Amino acid sequence: MNTFAQPDSTKVKMLKKNVVTVVEDGRKTQVKVGEDKGVEVITDEWGDTTHIRIGRRTFDVVDNWNGTHINVSKEPREKRWSGSFNPHWAGLEVGMNMFHQTDYSIYDNAGFGEFFDLIPGKSLTWNLNFAEWAFKNETNNFGLVTGLGLSFSDYTFDQPVTISKELGNGMIVPVPLDPNGLKKSKLTMTYLTAPLILEVKTPLRMGGSRLYLAGGVIGGLNIGSHTKYKYKNDKEKNKGNFYLNTFKYDLTGRIGFGDFCVFVNYSMTPLFEDGRGPELYPIMFGISFPNI
Repeated sequence: MNTFAQPDSTKVKMLKKNVVTVVEDGRKTQVKVGEDKGVEVITDEWGDTTHIRIGRRTFDVVDNWNGTHINVSKEPREKRWSGSFNPHWAGLEVGMNMFHQTDYSIYDNAGFGEFFDLIPGKSLTWNLNFAEWAFKNETNNFGLVTGLGLSFSDYTFDQPVTISKELGNGMIVPVPLDPNGLKKSKLTMTYLTAPLILEVKTPLRMGGSRLYLAGGVIGGLNIGSHTKYKYKNDKEKNKGNFYLNTFKYDLTGRIGFGDFCVFVNYSMTPLFEDGRGPELYPIMFGISFPNI
């Protein structure tokens, strides 16, 4: 007979209404924000699958042998064109991670080389932007857009290494792995994000959609990170902060039509704390599907 621990429930209330409810039962953790059409996040014990429900949309973030991917489903709703200002932040994004600036000079005497080289095609970020607000002008042709989102970033190493904190001098160092049978090794980070973006509608129109241009800043708060490497019949996952910067901010530029756009996020904050790791400044090229 299988037995499980009784669920442990924590509730945060405001004005007699549940604002946040957290339930843990030993197999999964469930976090619900708001009431019926609010935000719900369910994470299994290992953390390989995360279910996120945001209103009509359901996102399954799956981290398996083939990498990290997201399955999206939603309740249907009829689309109607409106002349009002429609911001383009909330939705799903995917981008490729690279670095626009690197500096390994703090390891000059260690002989590690550029151990943080990435496989770009396997170093992806998935963004789930679940809330947006816009402060628009009277003619509805431009607005200042903000909101909230969750960002899941993978940095997959090109070499058979992982990273760890070195005892004593407080630095990140590479840890060699056996290359035989190694499927992948990566560093994964999760951020809570908030943008401040100026979005402008141009006169160019296609059907009910207009070409829009947007640019601004996206701030991020690191809420979790871990390393993981996988062999054919084994895998190892280690959680930690790895001296990652707690806060980051990216410059973003975007251009799109309707529910599709392309963007680039240019980080102004190094990945690691000063003197704790290589000086790496990320850059991400991606596509966005707002209002899905």
